[in-house]
Amino acid sequence: MGAMLENGSFEVAWSDERSHRCLKIEENGMVVPVEEDSVYTPPGWLVWFKHKANKLTTPEGRAASGTNPPRMRVGNNGYVLFAVGQAHDSGLLQEVATEPGKKIRFSAWAHAWSNHHDPENSNLFPHPDDAGWSEGAGYEPFFALAGGMLEDSSMGNMTFWVGIDPTGGHSPFSNNVVWGQGAHIYNAYAQVPPVETIAQADSVTVFTRAHARYPFKHNDAYWDEAELETVDDLAKATSSRGQPRIQYERFYVLLPPGASAEWASAVVDATWADRRYTIGGSADDAGIGDLDSRIVFLVNPEKWGGPDVMSQFFSENYPGVRLRSLKAKTPSELVALLTEK
Repeated sequence: MGAMLENGSFEVAWSDERSHRCLKIEENGMVVPVEEDSVYTPPGWLVWFKHKANKLTTPEGRAASGTNPPRMRVGNNGYVLFAVGQAHDSGLLQEVATEPGKKIRFSAWAHAWSNHHDPENSNLFPHPDDAGWSEGAGYEPFFALAGGMLEDSSMGNMTFWVGIDPTGGHSPFSNNVVWGQGAHIYNAYAQVPPVETIAQADSVTVFTRAHARYPFKHNDAYWDEAELETVDDLAKATSSRGQPRIQYERFYVLLPPGASAEWASAVVDATWADRRYTIGGSADDAGIGDLDSRIVFLVNPEKWGGPDVMSQFFSENYPGVRLRSLKAKTPSELVALLTEK
């Protein structure tokens, strides 16, 4: 499953391959192999970037191992592509052997540090060079699906996607590439909306993509925990699993990206004695299940892009979920809200 990818968790040391190889995508769409000394291409992968004179620059790339805030999701390393004071459109690709006709699913986790320094507009950019602060999002973890009202704001600066070329091509801008939905993600890792398609050749190519629209001083795109799965095999392996023994009403408290253990403890304090609600941070986990009654308490919906965005997500992916929004500034406020339910 996940082992279909080489170095999906970016733990393999760069010294194992020592590559600066990249693919440069020209304005006319031509794909040009290049060597970029500023890019330490992770083993198993190939870095790509779009070049557009005075608009999109060549990024720098290296392993990411910072811990304040964490720049990896699992293990010791993530991977970062970044530019200083310039916009970029870049990502990673990997060609993977597969079987034509197989349904495959690609996923990855990501987040951005999007921070600017402008002495003439310090009121607009109040925390220059602060590694925990992203413009628009502040210090808090932030996730919102792309395509809403954020696109022309600071929070719309960095957008993440994952994609698959089912024919095995190497251009991320080919019409053959199937892309998942984009997402704006800041300050803490969240899963980029996955993508599924049917393999059409003996190999497929998976892509990650991050587009920084504005020439902020810091445009950093972090990646980790990429995974490619054969959906057909997963379905066969689990066809007899996951069915409820009996029908019951499930309540799921969906905590926002980056919520600490204190928030999870608040749910336990409020519900464990008599209701024992399910607690988690995955929208997919909240929606899945062959149950007639699935109720999701969406905590601080603005962290997910707003209740309308999440309502659309569940309607499209997990029909039948009933969504209830809860807004709490502190874990103690969440206790009070859940106690009232």
